[in-house]
Amino acid sequence: ALGRSRVAMGIFCLYIRVKLKVEMIDEFKARWGILATHVKANEPSTLSYELCASDQAEDEFMIVERYHSRADLENPHQRSAEFLSFKAWWTESGAVVEKSGMSCFETGIGYAEK
Repeated sequence: ALGRSRVAMGIFCLYIRVKLKVEMIDEFKARWGILATHVKANEPSTLSYELCASDQAEDEFMIVERYHSRADLENPHQRSAEFLSFKAWWTESGAVVEKSGMSCFETGIGYAEK
């Protein structure tokens, strides 16, 4: 029942693993920081928006995004000018060498705390 109630709340997660060109890591982090600042200030339905650095490879990162619902990812997040600007750079700059990921719903089994 605990898992179902959490899923019913719609806590939607996006996990994206990226491998970057080493020479573009600093620019990627700077651009991500600008976007993350915007998200924190303007998207109250975004629960987490974090860039995690691998402890094994300097060029690998995990993006962790958590929203009240999938709809919150789609709007306002993916429609904001700040996101669209970051996405354009991300896709056109050649910074991303590899990308994989998944979307999912939290089950409520376990916990997350900051």
